[in-house]
Amino acid sequence: MITVNEMAKLVGGSVQGNGDVKITGLAPAAFARDGDLTFALDEGEMKAAEKSKAACVLTRLKPSGFPKTVLIVNDLKESLVVLYNVVQKMKPSEKGTIHPTAVIDETAVLGENVSVGPYTVIGKNARIGDNSALGANCSIGDNVTIGSSTRLYSNVSVYELSVIGNNVIIHAGVVIGSDGFGFIPKGDRVLKVPQMGNVVIEDDVEIGANCCIDRGTFSNTVIGKGTKLDNLVQVAHNVKLGRNVLIAGQSGIAGSATVGDNTMMGGQVGVSDHVSIGKDVKIGAQSGVSKQTVRDGAVLFGCPAKDANEIRKQTAFVARLYKNAGKIRKLLKKFSE
Repeated sequence: MITVNEMAKLVGGSVQGNGDVKITGLAPAAFARDGDLTFALDEGEMKAAEKSKAACVLTRLKPSGFPKTVLIVNDLKESLVVLYNVVQKMKPSEKGTIHPTAVIDETAVLGENVSVGPYTVIGKNARIGDNSALGANCSIGDNVTIGSSTRLYSNVSVYELSVIGNNVIIHAGVVIGSDGFGFIPKGDRVLKVPQMGNVVIEDDVEIGANCCIDRGTFSNTVIGKGTKLDNLVQVAHNVKLGRNVLIAGQSGIAGSATVGDNTMMGGQVGVSDHVSIGKDVKIGAQSGVSKQTVRDGAVLFGCPAKDANEIRKQTAFVARLYKNAGKIRKLLKKFSE
Protein backbone atom coordinates (compact mmCIF):
# COMPACT_ATOMS: atom_id res chain seq x y z
CA MET A 1 0.00 0.00 0.00
CA ILE A 2 0.98 3.63 -0.53
CA THR A 3 -0.47 6.81 0.97
CA VAL A 4 -1.80 9.72 -1.06
CA ASN A 5 0.92 11.94 0.44
CA GLU A 6 3.57 9.54 -0.87
CA MET A 7 1.93 9.57 -4.29
CA ALA A 8 1.91 13.37 -4.29
CA LYS A 9 5.69 13.41 -3.79
CA LEU A 10 6.15 11.07 -6.78
CA VAL A 11 4.15 13.26 -9.17
CA GLY A 12 4.74 16.72 -7.73
CA GLY A 13 1.09 17.13 -6.78
CA SER A 14 -0.83 18.66 -3.88
CA VAL A 15 -3.33 16.94 -1.60
CA GLN A 16 -6.76 18.23 -0.70
CA GLY A 17 -8.21 16.25 2.20
CA ASN A 18 -6.70 13.35 4.12
CA GLY A 19 -3.28 12.59 2.68
CA ASP A 20 -2.80 9.57 4.94
CA VAL A 21 -5.42 7.57 3.02
CA LYS A 22 -3.85 4.31 1.83
CA ILE A 23 -4.19 3.33 -1.83
CA THR A 24 -4.25 -0.30 -2.93
CA GLY A 25 -5.29 -0.05 -6.58
CA LEU A 26 -6.20 2.18 -9.51
CA ALA A 27 -9.39 2.03 -11.58
CA PRO A 28 -11.94 4.14 -13.52
CA ALA A 29 -14.76 5.44 -11.34
CA ALA A 30 -17.30 2.92 -12.65
CA PHE A 31 -15.11 -0.01 -11.51
CA ALA A 32 -13.36 1.49 -8.48
CA ARG A 33 -13.36 -0.41 -5.20
CA ASP A 34 -12.53 0.57 -1.63
CA GLY A 35 -8.93 1.77 -1.48
CA ASP A 36 -8.67 2.58 -5.19
CA LEU A 37 -7.35 5.76 -6.77
CA THR A 38 -9.55 6.97 -9.63
CA PHE A 39 -9.17 9.94 -11.99
CA ALA A 40 -11.25 12.74 -13.48
CA LEU A 41 -10.74 15.01 -16.49
CA ASP A 42 -13.78 17.27 -16.06
CA GLU A 43 -16.69 18.12 -13.78
CA GLY A 44 -18.79 15.25 -15.09
CA GLU A 45 -16.11 12.74 -14.23
CA MET A 46 -15.64 14.38 -10.82
CA LYS A 47 -19.32 13.72 -10.08
CA ALA A 48 -18.88 10.07 -11.12
CA ALA A 49 -15.77 9.80 -8.94
CA GLU A 50 -17.68 11.28 -5.99
CA LYS A 51 -20.36 8.58 -6.27
CA SER A 52 -17.78 5.79 -6.67
CA LYS A 53 -16.15 3.71 -3.95
CA ALA A 54 -12.72 5.18 -4.74
CA ALA A 55 -10.71 6.55 -1.82
CA CYS A 56 -9.02 9.34 -3.77
CA VAL A 57 -9.43 11.23 -7.06
CA LEU A 58 -6.52 12.25 -9.30
CA THR A 59 -7.33 15.41 -11.26
CA ARG A 60 -6.16 18.80 -12.55
CA LEU A 61 -9.28 20.45 -11.14
CA LYS A 62 -9.44 22.16 -7.75
CA PRO A 63 -12.88 21.23 -6.41
CA SER A 64 -14.36 23.06 -3.45
CA GLY A 65 -15.91 21.07 -0.61
CA PHE A 66 -15.28 17.72 -2.30
CA PRO A 67 -16.04 14.84 0.14
CA LYS A 68 -13.15 12.59 -0.94
CA THR A 69 -9.40 13.09 -0.82
CA VAL A 70 -8.16 14.77 -4.03
CA LEU A 71 -4.65 14.58 -5.53
CA ILE A 72 -4.21 17.66 -7.73
CA VAL A 73 -1.55 17.55 -10.48
CA ASN A 74 -0.50 19.66 -13.45
CA ASP A 75 -0.20 16.81 -15.97
CA LEU A 76 -2.94 14.23 -15.45
CA LYS A 77 -1.79 11.79 -18.14
CA GLU A 78 1.85 11.69 -17.02
CA SER A 79 0.86 11.39 -13.35
CA LEU A 80 -1.56 8.58 -14.14
CA VAL A 81 1.16 6.66 -15.97
CA VAL A 82 3.63 7.07 -13.10
CA LEU A 83 1.12 6.01 -10.45
CA TYR A 84 -0.18 3.10 -12.53
CA ASN A 85 3.32 1.64 -12.68
CA VAL A 86 3.75 2.15 -8.93
CA VAL A 87 0.48 0.37 -8.17
CA GLN A 88 1.33 -2.50 -10.54
CA LYS A 89 4.55 -3.19 -8.65
CA MET A 90 2.63 -3.25 -5.35
CA LYS A 91 0.44 -6.15 -6.43
CA PRO A 92 1.26 -9.40 -4.61
CA SER A 93 2.39 -12.30 -6.75
CA GLU A 94 -0.41 -14.70 -7.65
CA LYS A 95 -0.12 -18.35 -6.76
CA GLY A 96 0.90 -20.26 -9.86
CA THR A 97 -1.37 -22.86 -11.43
CA ILE A 98 -0.56 -25.49 -14.05
CA HIS A 99 -3.49 -26.49 -16.22
CA PRO A 100 -3.86 -30.28 -16.48
CA THR A 101 -3.75 -30.15 -20.30
CA ALA A 102 -0.33 -28.45 -20.34
CA VAL A 103 2.54 -30.58 -21.65
CA ILE A 104 5.79 -29.89 -19.79
CA ASP A 105 8.96 -31.83 -20.52
CA GLU A 106 10.44 -33.50 -17.45
CA THR A 107 13.73 -31.65 -17.97
CA ALA A 108 12.11 -28.21 -17.94
CA VAL A 109 12.63 -26.09 -14.82
CA LEU A 110 9.82 -23.88 -13.54
CA GLY A 111 10.32 -21.32 -10.75
CA GLU A 112 7.93 -20.48 -7.95
CA ASN A 113 4.37 -19.32 -8.69
CA VAL A 114 4.60 -20.01 -12.43
CA SER A 115 1.25 -20.29 -14.23
CA VAL A 116 0.82 -22.37 -17.37
CA GLY A 117 -2.41 -22.20 -19.38
CA PRO A 118 -4.39 -24.89 -21.23
CA TYR A 119 -2.62 -26.82 -24.00
CA THR A 120 0.64 -24.96 -23.58
CA VAL A 121 3.76 -26.97 -24.44
CA ILE A 122 7.15 -26.45 -22.75
CA GLY A 123 10.15 -28.17 -24.34
CA LYS A 124 13.32 -29.82 -23.11
CA ASN A 125 15.60 -27.91 -20.74
CA ALA A 126 13.41 -24.80 -20.89
CA ARG A 127 13.63 -22.53 -17.84
CA ILE A 128 10.78 -20.31 -16.63
CA GLY A 129 11.47 -17.76 -13.86
CA ASP A 130 9.46 -17.06 -10.72
CA ASN A 131 6.01 -15.48 -11.00
CA SER A 132 5.87 -15.76 -14.80
CA ALA A 133 2.67 -16.69 -16.60
CA LEU A 134 2.10 -18.44 -19.93
CA GLY A 135 -1.35 -18.21 -21.50
CA ALA A 136 -3.27 -20.87 -23.40
CA ASN A 137 -1.77 -22.61 -26.44
CA CYS A 138 1.73 -21.23 -26.05
CA SER A 139 4.65 -23.15 -27.50
CA ILE A 140 7.98 -22.87 -25.66
CA GLY A 141 10.81 -24.59 -27.52
CA ASP A 142 13.79 -26.55 -26.25
CA ASN A 143 16.42 -24.65 -24.25
CA VAL A 144 14.34 -21.47 -24.05
CA THR A 145 14.99 -19.20 -21.06
CA ILE A 146 12.24 -16.93 -19.71
CA GLY A 147 12.91 -14.63 -16.76
CA SER A 148 10.86 -13.68 -13.72
CA SER A 149 7.51 -11.85 -13.69
CA THR A 150 7.17 -12.19 -17.45
CA ARG A 151 3.75 -12.59 -19.09
CA LEU A 152 3.04 -14.40 -22.36
CA TYR A 153 -0.54 -14.17 -23.57
CA SER A 154 -2.23 -16.90 -25.60
CA ASN A 155 -0.80 -18.44 -28.78
CA VAL A 156 2.74 -17.14 -28.37
CA SER A 157 5.40 -19.28 -30.05
CA VAL A 158 8.98 -19.12 -28.77
CA TYR A 159 11.47 -21.12 -30.84
CA GLU A 160 14.38 -23.03 -29.38
CA LEU A 161 17.30 -21.22 -27.69
CA SER A 162 15.48 -17.90 -27.39
CA VAL A 163 16.18 -15.82 -24.27
CA ILE A 164 13.50 -13.60 -22.72
CA GLY A 165 14.27 -11.37 -19.72
CA ASN A 166 12.40 -10.22 -16.63
CA ASN A 167 9.18 -8.17 -16.54
CA VAL A 168 8.52 -8.74 -20.23
CA ILE A 169 5.00 -8.64 -21.71
CA ILE A 170 4.35 -10.53 -24.95
CA HIS A 171 0.88 -10.27 -26.42
CA ALA A 172 -1.14 -12.88 -28.29
CA GLY A 173 0.06 -14.37 -31.54
CA VAL A 174 3.71 -13.28 -31.30
CA VAL A 175 6.36 -15.49 -32.93
CA ILE A 176 9.88 -15.26 -31.52
CA GLY A 177 12.87 -16.99 -33.09
CA SER A 178 11.47 -17.99 -36.49
CA ASP A 179 13.99 -18.28 -39.32
CA GLY A 180 15.14 -15.08 -40.95
CA PHE A 181 14.45 -14.46 -44.64
CA GLY A 182 17.81 -15.70 -45.94
CA PHE A 183 18.04 -17.25 -49.42
CA ILE A 184 20.60 -17.33 -52.24
CA PRO A 185 19.55 -18.02 -55.85
CA LYS A 186 21.82 -20.71 -57.33
CA GLY A 187 21.12 -21.76 -60.89
CA ASP A 188 17.63 -23.17 -61.03
CA ARG A 189 17.41 -23.45 -57.24
CA VAL A 190 17.06 -21.10 -54.29
CA LEU A 191 19.30 -22.20 -51.42
CA LYS A 192 18.37 -21.53 -47.80
CA VAL A 193 20.92 -19.69 -45.67
CA PRO A 194 21.20 -21.39 -42.26
CA GLN A 195 19.64 -19.41 -39.42
CA MET A 196 21.76 -20.55 -36.48
CA GLY A 197 21.59 -17.61 -34.10
CA ASN A 198 18.86 -16.86 -31.59
CA VAL A 199 16.74 -14.01 -30.18
CA VAL A 200 17.59 -12.14 -26.98
CA ILE A 201 14.83 -10.01 -25.45
CA GLU A 202 16.07 -7.94 -22.52
CA ASP A 203 14.17 -6.83 -19.40
CA ASP A 204 11.04 -4.62 -19.37
CA VAL A 205 10.24 -5.10 -23.07
CA GLU A 206 6.64 -5.15 -24.32
CA ILE A 207 5.77 -6.76 -27.66
CA GLY A 208 2.37 -6.16 -29.27
CA ALA A 209 0.08 -8.76 -30.79
CA ASN A 210 1.17 -10.68 -33.89
CA CYS A 211 4.72 -9.34 -34.03
CA CYS A 212 7.43 -11.53 -35.59
CA ILE A 213 11.03 -11.46 -34.41
CA ASP A 214 13.44 -13.60 -36.47
CA ARG A 215 16.45 -15.40 -35.05
CA GLY A 216 19.92 -14.31 -36.15
CA THR A 217 21.77 -15.95 -39.00
CA PHE A 218 24.98 -16.59 -37.06
CA SER A 219 24.70 -13.97 -34.29
CA ASN A 220 21.75 -12.82 -32.16
CA THR A 221 18.74 -10.65 -32.84
CA VAL A 222 18.53 -8.33 -29.81
CA ILE A 223 15.63 -6.29 -28.42
CA GLY A 224 17.06 -3.85 -25.86
CA LYS A 225 15.83 -3.16 -22.36
CA GLY A 226 12.61 -1.16 -22.10
CA THR A 227 11.83 -1.27 -25.82
CA LYS A 228 8.15 -1.35 -26.83
CA LEU A 229 6.79 -2.76 -30.10
CA ASP A 230 3.25 -2.08 -31.30
CA ASN A 231 1.14 -4.76 -33.00
CA LEU A 232 2.24 -6.26 -36.32
CA VAL A 233 5.90 -5.23 -36.22
CA GLN A 234 8.47 -7.32 -38.13
CA VAL A 235 12.03 -7.50 -36.79
CA ALA A 236 14.33 -9.41 -39.15
CA HIS A 237 17.44 -11.49 -38.46
CA ASN A 238 20.46 -9.91 -36.75
CA VAL A 239 18.63 -6.66 -35.98
CA LYS A 240 19.84 -4.83 -32.87
CA LEU A 241 17.31 -2.54 -31.17
CA GLY A 242 18.70 -0.36 -28.39
CA ARG A 243 17.08 0.60 -25.10
CA ASN A 244 13.67 2.28 -24.87
CA VAL A 245 13.02 2.15 -28.61
CA LEU A 246 9.36 2.76 -29.55
CA ILE A 247 8.07 1.30 -32.84
CA ALA A 248 4.46 1.78 -33.97
CA GLY A 249 2.33 -0.76 -35.82
CA GLN A 250 3.04 -2.35 -39.21
CA SER A 251 6.67 -1.23 -39.22
CA GLY A 252 9.40 -3.48 -40.57
CA ILE A 253 13.11 -3.55 -39.72
CA ALA A 254 15.18 -5.44 -42.30
CA GLY A 255 18.11 -7.72 -41.59
CA SER A 256 21.23 -6.51 -39.72
CA ALA A 257 19.85 -3.01 -39.14
CA THR A 258 20.72 -1.31 -35.85
CA VAL A 259 18.57 1.20 -34.00
CA GLY A 260 19.95 3.40 -31.20
CA ASP A 261 18.52 4.07 -27.76
CA ASN A 262 15.34 6.16 -27.36
CA THR A 263 14.54 6.18 -31.08
CA MET A 264 10.86 6.49 -32.06
CA MET A 265 9.22 5.24 -35.28
CA GLY A 266 5.70 6.00 -36.48
CA GLY A 267 3.41 3.44 -38.08
CA GLN A 268 4.36 1.65 -41.31
CA VAL A 269 8.00 2.74 -41.22
CA GLY A 270 10.34 0.60 -43.32
CA VAL A 271 14.04 0.32 -42.51
CA SER A 272 16.38 -1.24 -45.11
CA ASP A 273 18.93 -3.90 -44.30
CA HIS A 274 22.27 -2.92 -42.73
CA VAL A 275 21.05 0.62 -41.97
CA SER A 276 22.49 2.12 -38.78
CA ILE A 277 20.13 4.50 -36.99
CA GLY A 278 21.55 6.59 -34.16
CA LYS A 279 20.15 7.49 -30.75
CA ASP A 280 17.16 9.76 -30.08
CA VAL A 281 16.01 9.65 -33.71
CA LYS A 282 12.37 10.35 -34.66
CA ILE A 283 10.97 8.86 -37.87
CA GLY A 284 7.56 9.89 -39.20
CA ALA A 285 4.85 7.43 -40.21
CA GLN A 286 5.18 5.65 -43.58
CA SER A 287 8.79 6.75 -43.98
CA GLY A 288 11.30 4.56 -45.79
CA VAL A 289 14.81 4.67 -44.33
CA SER A 290 17.37 3.51 -46.85
CA LYS A 291 20.30 5.78 -45.98
CA GLN A 292 23.04 3.62 -44.46
CA THR A 293 23.77 5.88 -41.46
CA VAL A 294 21.35 8.16 -39.62
CA ARG A 295 22.90 10.64 -37.19
CA ASP A 296 21.89 10.89 -33.52
CA GLY A 297 18.88 13.11 -32.92
CA ALA A 298 17.76 13.24 -36.55
CA VAL A 299 14.08 13.85 -37.39
CA LEU A 300 13.13 12.07 -40.62
CA PHE A 301 10.08 11.89 -42.83
CA GLY A 302 9.14 10.68 -46.29
CA CYS A 303 10.16 7.93 -48.69
CA PRO A 304 13.05 7.92 -49.07
CA ALA A 305 13.30 9.46 -45.60
CA LYS A 306 14.91 12.87 -45.43
CA ASP A 307 15.36 15.57 -42.83
CA ALA A 308 11.86 16.65 -41.80
CA ASN A 309 12.63 20.37 -42.14
CA GLU A 310 13.83 19.80 -45.71
CA ILE A 311 10.65 17.88 -46.53
CA ARG A 312 8.50 20.71 -45.09
CA LYS A 313 10.30 23.31 -47.20
CA GLN A 314 9.92 21.20 -50.35
CA THR A 315 6.22 20.64 -49.65
CA ALA A 316 5.63 24.34 -49.06
CA PHE A 317 7.54 25.22 -52.25
CA VAL A 318 5.51 22.77 -54.36
CA ALA A 319 2.29 24.12 -52.82
CA ARG A 320 3.26 27.68 -53.81
CA LEU A 321 4.10 26.53 -57.33
CA TYR A 322 0.72 24.82 -57.63
CA LYS A 323 -1.11 27.86 -56.27
CA ASN A 324 0.61 30.17 -58.76
CA ALA A 325 0.65 27.73 -61.70
CA GLY A 326 -1.58 29.99 -63.83
CA LYS A 327 0.65 33.02 -63.31
CA ILE A 328 3.74 30.98 -64.07
CA ARG A 329 2.25 29.68 -67.33
CA LYS A 330 1.39 33.24 -68.40
CA LEU A 331 4.92 34.44 -67.63
CA LEU A 332 6.48 31.57 -69.51
CA LYS A 333 4.21 32.22 -72.48
CA LYS A 334 5.12 35.92 -72.41
CA PHE A 335 8.86 35.20 -72.33
CA SER A 336 8.56 32.62 -75.11
CA GLU A 337 6.88 35.23 -77.32
